[in-house]
Amino acid sequence: MITAAGVGSGIDVESIITGLMDIERQPIEALNTKRDTLDIQLSAMGRVKSTMNELATSARLLGDGSRFGPFQASSSDEDVFTATATGGSSAEFHTVEVLSLAQNHRMASGLYASPDTAIDSGSMTFSSNENNFDITIDSSNNTLIGLRDAINDAADNTSISASILNVDGGSRLVLNAKEGGTDNAITVGGSSSIVSGITEVTEALDAELIVDGFQVTSSSNSVSEVIEGVTLELKSIGNANVQTQRDTESLRESLDTFVANYNALRSDLASFAEGQQGDQLPRNVESSIRNVFSQDILLPNGQTINLLDIGFTFDRYGALSIDEARLTSAQAGGMESFIEAFITNSTGFSAKIEDALDRFTSVDGIIASREQGIESRQGTIDSRIEQMDYRLENIETRYRQQFTVMDQLVTQLQSTSAYLANQLAN
Repeated sequence: MITAAGVGSGIDVESIITGLMDIERQPIEALNTKRDTLDIQLSAMGRVKSTMNELATSARLLGDGSRFGPFQASSSDEDVFTATATGGSSAEFHTVEVLSLAQNHRMASGLYASPDTAIDSGSMTFSSNENNFDITIDSSNNTLIGLRDAINDAADNTSISASILNVDGGSRLVLNAKEGGTDNAITVGGSSSIVSGITEVTEALDAELIVDGFQVTSSSNSVSEVIEGVTLELKSIGNANVQTQRDTESLRESLDTFVANYNALRSDLASFAEGQQGDQLPRNVESSIRNVFSQDILLPNGQTINLLDIGFTFDRYGALSIDEARLTSAQAGGMESFIEAFITNSTGFSAKIEDALDRFTSVDGIIASREQGIESRQGTIDSRIEQMDYRLENIETRYRQQFTVMDQLVTQLQSTSAYLANQLAN
């Protein structure tokens, strides 16, 4: 292809061709402008969809009963016992009197000169609760150290640990029950002479307490089977109260997150509407969500509750916030009903908000359909631009061929003119 047309004639043919091609390219520029507009629409729609998904996530957390206001347990005197919530589905209040603490049984052998002192061979039997095992004492283990290791290494020993204490006068073998309470007391028998010297050091005791006036006995100071969803760790003898209630701080954080995400969506919808004049999507989205707030929530017990009565409120511009007085009143009127308004399947607030948003954000929802339509139009524009680019290449080739002929003709005319002028001058 000639890229320096006009060299022979001196005419600025390149500028002429460039100007003509700029005119020919104007329809493509118009298509590029349309495509850029579609890109802006697609980007704005993507931002709105992302914000809607964030709102759906915060609504989903409001519907998760395990995360929304979990129960917490507290003790009125942690020097007597501490309380930990392990679940539970209702608020609890109980009075507890600790009468005694559980103790692990401990026994010790008679005094021996050192840990290496030989002991009589023979057999020994051990038991604690339902665990029983035997040890044979022979030349491989007939010292305090050997017997200690044999006890601890016994494959069927799950209840007793053995150790050696070096005290005034010598050494003793000490046996400790791994679990507390009278049921786990240690019993020792056998033919070896060491058995007769084993005596009790610490008595096996059960924890005893009175819960709401009822006697409770536990082999451990960790009591978890008495109050549903609560574990008590007994510390000392005394009286205290245990109470469980919803963690309202966690609950409030979830509500505040939802409110913030709702108002962020409103802001994105307003920006979308400003950039896409006449588009009904922002109005439809906000209307669909606001409609949820106007509906009563049906609770599992057949009663209904209004969302505006449990703390939600809108200002005159449509911004969402929490009315502290209504929130406090709704929680005081029944925390469980308050929470069920959010977590109830199908009819709860969380489910309704997710359904309202899913209409727009699902894979076959309104926004996905709109995005597919925009992408289809972009594809059509791209095809037209590709066709027009091919056409422009042919046009530019034709222009260059035509101007090459003109350039050659003008060059010949200029040469003839110069010859005639020279002849006339002579």
